[in-house]
Amino acid sequence: MSAGTSRIRVALIGDYPIREDAIHAGGVQSVTHGLAHALARRSDIECHVVCATRDPETRIRRLADLTVHYLPRVPLPRLATCHLHDVPRIRAALRRIEPDIVHGQGQDRHGLAAVRSRRPTVITPHGVIFLETPLLVSHALDLAGRLKRAIMDGIEREVFRSARDMIIISRYLPRIYGPMLTARAHFIENPIDPAFFDLRRAPEPGRLLFAGTVVPRKRVDDLVHALGLVHRAAAQNPDRPRPTLRIVGPLVDPVAVSRVRGRIAEFSLDEHVALTGPLPQSDLLEEYRRAAALVLASREETAPQVIAQAMACGLPVISSDGGGVPQMVRDGETALLFPVGNTAAAAEQIGMLLQDDGVRGTLAARGRAAARERFHPDAVAQQTVAVYRQVLEELASSRAR
Repeated sequence: MSAGTSRIRVALIGDYPIREDAIHAGGVQSVTHGLAHALARRSDIECHVVCATRDPETRIRRLADLTVHYLPRVPLPRLATCHLHDVPRIRAALRRIEPDIVHGQGQDRHGLAAVRSRRPTVITPHGVIFLETPLLVSHALDLAGRLKRAIMDGIEREVFRSARDMIIISRYLPRIYGPMLTARAHFIENPIDPAFFDLRRAPEPGRLLFAGTVVPRKRVDDLVHALGLVHRAAAQNPDRPRPTLRIVGPLVDPVAVSRVRGRIAEFSLDEHVALTGPLPQSDLLEEYRRAAALVLASREETAPQVIAQAMACGLPVISSDGGGVPQMVRDGETALLFPVGNTAAAAEQIGMLLQDDGVRGTLAARGRAAARERFHPDAVAQQTVAVYRQVLEELASSRAR
């Protein structure tokens, strides 16, 4: 039976929400969720998701044509259970499913289990682990931090060393991965929940949105600093806007959260900045609907989901130029960019955008047009299935020789 015409059984290995209305554990979870449903809608794909997670409500969930297999994790730190518990459990689940191809999302326990599955495999790496792990070591004698860094770096290296085909979500990444990337690269951007494309926006003047996890590399305190500068300028000019900032996402890093709160106090912004924590998907969509602009100040990003989501619903974007953001948007056309750490430039962009209806309209229209072509899950699924078929056809051809 030819891989070019047969129905393919896919095991998508990655972080998946416990509840369909609670997609708030980060970009990888959103990608896995969106791609899984898009694959399951296709008549040529039988899609199974395998997710090792804490406290699942059920072991198997069937959602129309999609089957989700939840593997309960033991209540210990992730790195302590990865090799001895999570990876073996995922591999056992794969033996029961017997997929034609395994697609691992990320360079954690899911990606590691995928490359160890001894089945045709595609990996989508998310982020650049070796750039983030140095932040785990707080001082020279931090042995626990050093151990965590060594384990995470080791997992990433094994995933990259073992993978033969990788879906690369940004053309920025090959330059960063360098010689680590030995697999064949297929460039496909991340999918976005269709709900963002269908969102009818009702923006409130001056309402800014940051969506994401509050961690040091996101530099959320820079956004508060920039907001403070906008307010200071407004004090000198009554016609200037006094915007508000909604910080939506997990508050997992005490140091990063403390910096944010320190900036709020420094500029007396208690009534203008809200830290909501994570929100269910319906509430997150409401934040996008009511925002006047999405703001991001990260030191390092690959292809942030929040920018793609904003473009999909026509929400203007102001972002730092960190990492792969300049490869994802066009400055002045689909977003406004400022140098990483330059809060004065960020404040200038915020003030200008909030006062200029024409710029906001242009960014919204051009961003939306680009997003439908690049990020709609059906388009992403079509490209992904083409990679699956290429891998399977080449494997069948090599076995026939």
